Parts: sequence; C-alpha cells; structure tokens
Amino acid sequence: MVFSSSHFFWLLLLLIPVAWRVLSTERFLNHLRFQFRMDSNSKSPWRLLGRCLLPLLALACLVTALASPSMTVLRTGNVSDNMVLAIGIDVSKSMLAEDVVLEQPVQGELRPLSNRLNAARQLVLTLLSRIDGEKVGLFFFSRNGIEVVSPTRDLGFVRYMATHTDLSDLTDSGSNLLAALDTGIMMVDSQNGTPAQAIILITDGEDTENSRSALRKGIDAFSQQNIAVFTVGTGKTSSVHIPIRRKGIDGIDGFYTDEDDLPLKTRLNEQSLQEIALANGGQYFRLDRTSPLRQAEELMKSILSIAASHPETLPAQRLPLDLAPLFLLAALLFYCLYLLL
Repeated sequence: MVFSSSHFFWLLLLLIPVAWRVLSTERFLNHLRFQFRMDSNSKSPWRLLGRCLLPLLALACLVTALASPSMTVLRTGNVSDNMVLAIGIDVSKSMLAEDVVLEQPVQGELRPLSNRLNAARQLVLTLLSRIDGEKVGLFFFSRNGIEVVSPTRDLGFVRYMATHTDLSDLTDSGSNLLAALDTGIMMVDSQNGTPAQAIILITDGEDTENSRSALRKGIDAFSQQNIAVFTVGTGKTSSVHIPIRRKGIDGIDGFYTDEDDLPLKTRLNEQSLQEIALANGGQYFRLDRTSPLRQAEELMKSILSIAASHPETLPAQRLPLDLAPLFLLAALLFYCLYLLL
C-alpha cells in the first residue's frame, strides 16, 4: 500500500487526547447511570470497550483516508488498449457548404451552423464519448495535413481541441486526400506497442490536388501499409454553392467563386471515399440526416473488430487503485456503530 500524502499521519497524535476524552466521558456517564440506577446494560464490558474503541477507529480511518492510500492492481488487457486512432477533419472551403442537418447542438456553440464542418465536429465529439482505452490523435487537412493532437489516452484534451478550435478560420482552398492519408499514417506509426491501427477521415470526398489516376495510384500504394482507413462522407451528392459568412454579420455575404468569377459548386464524392475504405480494409459511412450517436456506435463496432484481431498482444496493465473511499466508508461505519451503542 502506498500513501501519497503520508504527512497527514501526524494527525494520529490526536488519538491520545481523544482516547483520554472518550474514556473520561464514559466513566462519568457510567457514574451517573449508577447513581440513578439506569441502563442495566451499562456494566457490560463489551459495551464500554466498543464505545471507547469505535470513535478511535473512526478517527484513524479518517486520517488514513486523508493520507491518500492506494495499491497497485493488475488489470487484464482490454481490446481497446491495442488500438491507436488518427481522426482527420477536412477543413477545405467546400466543408462550409450548408447542406447537412445538425440534430443536436455542438458543444461550445449556441447556434451552430448546419454546415459540413460542424457536422464533422459533432461526429468527433460523439465518437470520443464512445471511446474507452484507445489512443486517439486529431488532425486537420485541406491541401496539407496538420497534426493537432498526437495520439494520446487523454481524451479530455482531444475533446477540448475539437470543441474550441474555430474550424471556420482554418478553412483553405483545395483538398488533398492523399496528404490526409499520409498524415494519419505518420501519426499512428509513431506509436509503439499498439498493433491495431486505424485512420478516420471525415470529409466530403473532393480532391482538387490529384487527378483521378493519381488518386487511384496513391490509394493502392497506401493499401500496402496494412492500416485500416474508415471514411465518413458528409454533404449531399447534388451540387450546392458555398456561402460566405462574416463574423458579426447576420446572413450570407455572397458565395465563393472560381477564377472566372462563377459561383463554386461542391458535392459529396462518395466514390473516392468508398475506394479508400475498400482498399485499406476499412468501411465507408454516410453522415447525412442521421444521428451521430448511431454513426459513432457503428464506427466503433467496426474499429474494435480490428483491435480484437490482435488478442495475443493484449498487455496486462498495472493500475493504481484508490483506497481512500473505502477508509472513509469504514470511518462512517465505525461512527454510526458508536452512536448505536
């Protein structure tokens, strides 16, 4: 047993005056009972012993709880401990298209816009609530991939970055799915001792930096990495315009245009995302007018099936077990017994 705040044990010196006080009080009460011939059970030595010892035991347990006792226990490895995830969110301009429906508020925003970016963030936050034990990293990508959070089990930090990062300020023209894959592979490969690896790309599937043949060739090259890639498509398959919104101004301030000053159009390219997932042993999901909770559950079920394929490498972990609540409960129990005697 280990005590992280052992200096609190100096409080055990209080047992001496408390013991003297309890004993003198019990003697005085017994004298009164004898004088008034009350409580025939007061002469029982067991009752006197209990009323003297129980408050001392309660105080001792309370002091021990303040000393923060803990012990190391061996926990059997979990399938989740085998998995490292790299979650990528597309932050290209096309993700500003408002052709999705948000079924619940995004944390940190009072009135989130129903655009593809906020739908992607909503899915990430829901996904994080379903993760238990996996290492998770977060990156954004457009024409290049940017690692935001290295794979970690500190999901609170990942959740904080996903919630409070203003994604609309990060949007850039163009998108490169091969760069996104490269960033995700680099992140999961940096982790040792996690044999199951997976990448999640949340995007509309548009790639402005690679030709169709180059994209196909790059997907085939990445398939040799043996890293599962799950793709989540957001948006409509029909073309829509990309609105321009200014901070502090209500409504739309025009639409993004191309070099010929014509309004840009964007749509969900499911074919590319399906090819990426199929070539890399993953699965494609469509995020459109569906609950992110159901999407997250289906996604995690598929991911854990990959982690379960490595049962021989499940590590046994030594974890600290906090014993302070047990000693607090014991102190309360001893004090209640003292009051009942």
